[in-house]
Amino acid sequence: MLKSSFLIILLLVLPVFVFVARTSSCPKSCTCSKKGGSASCRGALLRFVPVFPSYITKLYFSGNLLEIINASTFRNLEGLKLVYISLGQNGITDITADVFSNFRFLLRMDLSRNPKLTPAIAADAIAHINCLDFKQIILNRMIWSNEPTDLYIALSRFNIEKLEILENNFENLNMTLLSENLVQLKELRIGYGIISIIQPGFFQKLEILDLHYNRIQITKDFFGNETTCYFPKLVKLNLMANSIANINNLFWCLENLNFLRLNGNPILGVLNYTFLKLPSLEFLYMSNLGFRFNRIDNRAFQSITLKRLLFANNHFIFKYNIMFHFNETEIFRHSPKIDYLDLSGNEFPSIHVLEKMLSSLRSLSHLNMDNCQLITLPENLFLKLPNLSHVSFKDNRISSWNGHGVFGNQSSVRTIILTGNALSTINETLFPRNAFKHLSILSLGNNPFACTCSNVWFHNWIQTEKIIFENYPELFHCKTPPEKDGGMLKDAIPTHFECSNTDKELFTAVVTSLSLSGIVFVIIFSLIFKLRWYIRYWLFLYRVKKKGFSLISNGETDYKFEAYVIYCDNDLQWIRKKLLEKIENESGISLCIRDRDFEVGKVYVENIIEKMTASRRIILVISHDMVKSDWCLFESRIAQEKCLNMESDALISLMVEDVSEENISSSLRAFVNSASLSKFPTKEYDEGQFWLNLTKLLRNQT
Repeated sequence: MLKSSFLIILLLVLPVFVFVARTSSCPKSCTCSKKGGSASCRGALLRFVPVFPSYITKLYFSGNLLEIINASTFRNLEGLKLVYISLGQNGITDITADVFSNFRFLLRMDLSRNPKLTPAIAADAIAHINCLDFKQIILNRMIWSNEPTDLYIALSRFNIEKLEILENNFENLNMTLLSENLVQLKELRIGYGIISIIQPGFFQKLEILDLHYNRIQITKDFFGNETTCYFPKLVKLNLMANSIANINNLFWCLENLNFLRLNGNPILGVLNYTFLKLPSLEFLYMSNLGFRFNRIDNRAFQSITLKRLLFANNHFIFKYNIMFHFNETEIFRHSPKIDYLDLSGNEFPSIHVLEKMLSSLRSLSHLNMDNCQLITLPENLFLKLPNLSHVSFKDNRISSWNGHGVFGNQSSVRTIILTGNALSTINETLFPRNAFKHLSILSLGNNPFACTCSNVWFHNWIQTEKIIFENYPELFHCKTPPEKDGGMLKDAIPTHFECSNTDKELFTAVVTSLSLSGIVFVIIFSLIFKLRWYIRYWLFLYRVKKKGFSLISNGETDYKFEAYVIYCDNDLQWIRKKLLEKIENESGISLCIRDRDFEVGKVYVENIIEKMTASRRIILVISHDMVKSDWCLFESRIAQEKCLNMESDALISLMVEDVSEENISSSLRAFVNSASLSKFPTKEYDEGQFWLNLTKLLRNQT
């Protein structure tokens, strides 16, 4: 009788203990948050699912050891209103069909990183989730070699809004089947795979499409046909790191597209109106396009909505020539709302080009120009960009600039980043104090500072406004003098008293030595200037003799070029549009053009010698600018060496402008007189005969 009473009491009390445990305690290997309603047992290596407090609605159970999941696995979760469960990286090999049937409130599930789980088993289990409001499924790193089409069908009974399948190994993507079964889909992420073939589909509600890091080559019909747009609600499109080379006439009918990422594609250029048919585009990412990118048309970025453009690390040289095409005044003229621009990792041979490029961006607030090989800052830029507040010129070669010319009397800039440049001395000439009323961050670390009296003003400024100097003092080190190399700037700057005494002692010696040096310098410089071209020519002959170059050859030679062209930079347009078009493109005769054929990084004179040696003839393009060009005269002197003892037609002179003999130097006149002189016709109908005669001459035809 007593035993029976005890059992009855135990049965009555036990549920109370279980209820108290569930409502108050968290398993030892896990952490719980009552505020967020979540429990995390990540990486606990548990082989079972413990009891959790009743307030838990989200369970993070990745990194455990639930290899086989059956009805008993989740017995301790009964009574919880779970809306999210993560079972990633559990080594799951099998899941029984009805294991999720008791999850009546489940909205999201993550089964990622369980590569032993087949698509068919996963689909069968997911199909039995007993909550029709189930919306999201994540299946990353499953390493599936076949597209999980069974999963699409299994998910058709739910109103799935998000499907994420990253890092898998199937090549085909059937978006027709996807769109037919997941009609409510708003977010689709299938990246880090090897997808190369896509069957298009109509996604009426899709807002986010992420296909990054695949092998996809998008074509125009991917987004729709003449009557139907396949992605009418698309807002974000990520095509990063695929195999897209041509984006001309690609983007259309995507009226709601706000975000477009094209980074890491082998795109060759951006042609006119590429993004004009995207009336909602604000964010455009086009970085890391590779070394083959070489063209930006005048209206390539035309958009009245574009606000953020990332065009970094494309190795594009912003200098118009045969190899790179762009217009410095037009490139951003038709993008008036850009407020964030990143041009880092490109090259600007002229700082004036940068000023012309950016002057029309009146809304610009953030500008990144890191690693652009700049040697100074563009003047007037801040005056023309009144809203510019953040600028970064990190990792360039900047050593100085005109502070008043760059910043004006007052600048709106708040953040200036100049770390990793060539700044040794900082003074008020660089940073006029009255121009920086809004400055809050100034980053100057990792520059080769001179810890001498020249930086006393800089040191005093730091002490006055230390709060604005980012990473001070840890990134501010001395480079000179040698005995202070590596020391901290804050400890190595001389005092004002030390610098005052030194200045007095040096003044007399400096004045005396400068006076004598100045006289000697003027005399030497005058002689050098007078004989400058004779000196260059002697140096050239010395190099030829020392390196063994041979410019004179009477024997048979295999030439790479039919002719080496001597011209001045101002005649480059005529060379490209006339000479190259008629002789190379139409007649197939190879010419050596220095702007195109010279090897980058090689000494200029060596380039001239090697290319002339590889050319059968010399073509001398004579114009008003050419006869005034010192470099052209220098090339002509070198060409004389090649033409000695050679055929009479080794030199071809083309006069593209009427230049009187008195305007031609005696040495050049003698050289020109050694060949027949052909004048470029002034009348267009005579040009045909001119090009025919030149072509015959180059082909040794009479």
